[in-house]
Amino acid sequence: MKKILTAAALAATLPQAASALPLVDFYAGAYYWDQGVTGEVGGGSTQADLEDDLNLDGGGQNVTYFAFEHPIPVIPNVKMKQTSMESDGVGNLTVDFELAGSTVSTQNDVATTLDLSHTDYTLYWGLPLPIVTLDFGLTARQFDGEMEVLDNSSNELAQSDLDFVIPMGYLKVGADIPLTGLSFAGEMNTLSIGDTSLTDFDVNMTYVLPLIPLLDVGITAGFRSFDADIDEDEIVTKATISGPYLGLSLHL
Repeated sequence: MKKILTAAALAATLPQAASALPLVDFYAGAYYWDQGVTGEVGGGSTQADLEDDLNLDGGGQNVTYFAFEHPIPVIPNVKMKQTSMESDGVGNLTVDFELAGSTVSTQNDVATTLDLSHTDYTLYWGLPLPIVTLDFGLTARQFDGEMEVLDNSSNELAQSDLDFVIPMGYLKVGADIPLTGLSFAGEMNTLSIGDTSLTDFDVNMTYVLPLIPLLDVGITAGFRSFDADIDEDEIVTKATISGPYLGLSLHL
C-alpha cells in the first residue's frame, strides 16, 4: 500500500516538476550562399576593380550555424556561425595598385584569391515577447583568410594576411505568422572603428514543415550582404559580397 501511495504521489508531482524545469532551445542550420563580388582594392592613388579587373567570382559557398537558448535572464545565449567566403579569378589589369607594400603592374594577367572566411562567436540576450523576436548582443568575428595576387608573367606574388579577430554588435528581429508555419527575420552584425567599417546583414523567410513532432524542420530562403571598408597597412579595400541563399534549419 505504501508503494502505491508513493507512486501516486510521484505521479502527481511529475507535471509540476516538469513545468519547473528550465526550457532550453537548440537551433542548427546550414545554407548555400550564391556570392557575387563587387568593389575595389589598392592603396595609393589607383585601385583595381574586383569584378572588372581581377574578375573575382565567389560562386556558391557554405554557411553553418548552431545556437543554444535558455530562460535565465542574466546569462547570455550562445550562437556560433561559420561562413566560407572565398573568391578567385584571373583577370587583366588596367591600372597599377598596391597590396601589402607590393605594386601589381598593369597589362599583366594576374590570378587573384580573396578569402574572407570567418567564424562568429555570439553572446546575446532576447526579450520575452510573444510572436516577435528581438535579440541583441556582441559577436567576436574571427577571420582566417588572405588576399593573394599572382602575376602570371613574372610569377611575382603580392600577399596580405587577413587573420584577425574583431568585435561586432549583433541584432536580430523577427516575427512568426501564427498557424502558417511561416516566419520572417532580419539579422545584422556591424562595426565601425577609425577607417575600417564592416556591416553584415541578411533577411530571410522560413517555412516549418509539419513532419516531425517536437522537432521543427524548416526551409529557409534569404539574401545576405557583407560590406567591408578596410584601410590598413596590409590592405586597402572596399568590397561587397552579396547574394541569395537557400538552406535548412532545425529547432528542438
